[in-house]
This record gives sequence, structure tokens and C-alpha cells, in this order.
Amino acid sequence: MKYEKERRRSYFWPGLFWTIVITLFLISFAVVFVLYMKPLYYIDIPFMNLEKASGRSADVIRRNYDAMVSYMQIWNRGPLVLPDFSMSEHGRIHFADCKRIFDAVQAICLVTGILTVVSIIVHHHSLHYRYLRAAGTLILAIPAALGILACLDWNKVFVTFHQIFFRNNYWIFDPAADPVILILPDAFFLQCLLVILMVLVIGALVLFSRAARKKRRLSDKMARARARGRRYQ
Repeated sequence: MKYEKERRRSYFWPGLFWTIVITLFLISFAVVFVLYMKPLYYIDIPFMNLEKASGRSADVIRRNYDAMVSYMQIWNRGPLVLPDFSMSEHGRIHFADCKRIFDAVQAICLVTGILTVVSIIVHHHSLHYRYLRAAGTLILAIPAALGILACLDWNKVFVTFHQIFFRNNYWIFDPAADPVILILPDAFFLQCLLVILMVLVIGALVLFSRAARKKRRLSDKMARARARGRRYQ
């Protein structure tokens, strides 16, 4: 029993590190996935009746959405240019603030993605599974909490998010000054949140499945060691 406690303690800090890395990777990956998933928005153009809401054709809407996505990509250092929509100074500032957030998320995704690949290589033959289960639990807790809050009051979640991440009220667009808001309805952002939550749930299930396989292999190996009268190292 004492040996087992010492063994678990020696894996605590490395396990905590990999738990945080994998959790950050999956969260940032889910956000980046939604950012680059332009077909999702294309489907919404007729579904959310954006042509009627904005008075622009589907081709125009797609062209301007593509410009926004390109602007948010981490390697794009140029200014935002919307081909068919005027923008106020406050609107430009808000998009610049959004880009800083997306740049940070993409950087986190890149760094933690590399570390996650390292983890897969390093732990390929390892039977330690608790860090995978811990990461899966953390990742499931996030969509559970956000999903409950969104179902209770999506508008409050939306407003609170902007109050936390933005230092001004420039996110409150006036359609007369920034008509681009007419092609970015709240329902679209709710949909993005739901897709992010879905990606996180799938990621957590993969981690739980991987942890379960490692645990079974570890149990089998310990059973064989005990049968030979030896202690598993």
C-alpha cells in the first residue's frame, strides 16, 4: 500500500501537466475548428434567412464572411477589409479585439497540439491512464456547465461573455453604422457554441475510451505479475 501511494505521488505532477495540456488543446481546437468551419455558416445563410435580414445576396454574404474569417487567421497581419459593408471606428476596434483573442487561441492550439503529439509518442507504451481520465472529466465539465447556462438564459451568457473578454461596449453594434451585424445573428453564435460543446464531448469520450483501455491493460499486467509472485513496477 505504501509503495502504491509513493508510485502515484511520483506521477502526480507529470500527470497534472499533461492533463492541463490536453484540456487546453481540446478546448482551443474546438474553437479553431468552428472558426475555420465556413460551410457551417454557408448553411445558415438560407436557414437563418440572412439574405432578407441584410438585403444582400448569398454570394455577397459568403464573400464578406470569408473576409472576416481570413482576417481572424493568426498569420494574417493586415487590416480587415469587408468588400461590401461599411464599418464604423468602433466596429473596427471590436474586430481587432476579436482577432487578438482568436490569435491567442490559435497560438495555444498550436503549442498544446505539438505537446499533445509529444504526449502520444512518450506515453504510447505507458499504462498510466489517470491523466487521460482527468482531462476527459474537465472537458466534460465545461460543456455541461456552459450547456446548462445557455439553456437557462443564452442572452445572459452571451452578454456576460462579452463583458468578461472585452474592455468596452463596442460589441454592441448599430446596424446603421455597422450593417455587417445583420449577417451575424445571435443564433449563429449559439450554434457555434453548440458545435464547440459537441467537439469537446467527442474529445472527452475519446480520452475516456483510451483511459479505459490502458486501465484494462494495467490490471491484466498486475494480475499476471501477482500470479508470478512479483510486484508490478
